[in-house]
Amino acid sequence: MKTIHAYTLLALATIATTATAQFRIGSGDVSELYANNCAACHGANLEGGQASSLVDDTWIHGRTDSDLARIIREGIPDTTMVPWGTTLSKQKIRSLVIFIREKGQIVAREGLPQNTFLPEDGIFRTAEHAFTLEKVGQGEGILWALEFLPDDTILATQRNGTLWQFKDGQRSAIAGTPEVWQNGQGGLLEIQKHPDYANNGWIYLAYSENVGGTENDRPAGMTAVVRGRIRDGQWVDQEKIYNAPPHLHTSAGAHFGTRFVFQDGYLYFGIGDRGRQNQAQDLSRPNGKIHRIHDDGRVPADNPFLDTKDALPTIWSYGHRNPQGLDLHPETGDMWEVEHGPRGGDETNLIERGLNYGWPVITYGMNYNGTPITDLIEKEGMEQPKHYWVPSIAICGMDFYEGEKFPKWKNNLFVTGMASQELHRLVIKDGEVVSDEIVLKNQGRLRDVYSAPDGTLYILSENDNGTIYRLVPST
Repeated sequence: MKTIHAYTLLALATIATTATAQFRIGSGDVSELYANNCAACHGANLEGGQASSLVDDTWIHGRTDSDLARIIREGIPDTTMVPWGTTLSKQKIRSLVIFIREKGQIVAREGLPQNTFLPEDGIFRTAEHAFTLEKVGQGEGILWALEFLPDDTILATQRNGTLWQFKDGQRSAIAGTPEVWQNGQGGLLEIQKHPDYANNGWIYLAYSENVGGTENDRPAGMTAVVRGRIRDGQWVDQEKIYNAPPHLHTSAGAHFGTRFVFQDGYLYFGIGDRGRQNQAQDLSRPNGKIHRIHDDGRVPADNPFLDTKDALPTIWSYGHRNPQGLDLHPETGDMWEVEHGPRGGDETNLIERGLNYGWPVITYGMNYNGTPITDLIEKEGMEQPKHYWVPSIAICGMDFYEGEKFPKWKNNLFVTGMASQELHRLVIKDGEVVSDEIVLKNQGRLRDVYSAPDGTLYILSENDNGTIYRLVPST
């Protein structure tokens, strides 16, 4: 497993500020578990006492998650650290490891200068580039995704179902877009133009729909995909590209996914587990999967589970919690994904044909209330993330930067954080994430990031009822 941990001073300076971002960090059942079993020796705040501190980044007997779990389980001979393996379940031991990581980052955050991420004279400075933040447009609710058209029109989806277009400083709504089932996190989500848009005019939308399905006598829905065209401010020529049959819909308001990737005439998109985590491992269900279809909705003849009994033919990969970012590496063409984890365990994955990415059998997170999900962080036949965050940053959109105005960011992967209010820059080399830098913080919950045609980066923030910002280079 190769990943970036917050154990060095450099990593602490860039990652530690996420510690208090995720809801309930350092609280819940696991805090009581620690207080009842560990605090007498290691201190109420993990600062040490009869035994060593757990938050000073000094590890004598091993520093990895596996090392910590082993020490808790087996103890350390000839010390006061007794084995807890017969008293605590593997799942509870795993939750204690996550709790230690959370607390360690809280302490690291408190040690950072208060102005670490504040702009100076309006200029944000990062390891490679400085920039200013320029407001471009504003919606009337949560803006979810961005797209740019060749005539400099900016399209933005608003989760309540409105599709906005911004042109020449003016904002207007596109009429006639599909009716969305706005339930919890659902609504109007992804938008992307076809690679050959200049010739065919197709624009694709993903949204949550209810077509009469129910679950336990409650209205149920699922993520759907359509394409259409925009003509004179109207959504026209709509075609349904993908939807699941109503009996497979769920009533939960969580984890709809999704993002689009076009490649070689195929369309890839993700659907979250829809709050039914075990169904992510069930190939007869659409949720918790990355899907692959032709860009006109047909099922490819070489999809990996086409001949698997009861499997849905559109599935490309499975075992995903909530894929909310999907993009192709500009040089290699590899497909990368980020997915929203539970409390801890947001993931960056390299997506490949037919693979199982583990959720919920393996995860680096635990439940929001501090109870464990599993003790497993790896298992044969299940893929490891290339990078993960503990605590969670609450990821959403992502995009590879392909412009020229920030040359040292070329081909870097940018990832948005909602609860953490952060924009992360991941450097990828030879299929591995080798560094993670926070380049923007405390500018609102960030939903999407886009490498724009003008060579800058655009972001969607929940500030001021939904705002579009542009990162502009500064000298």
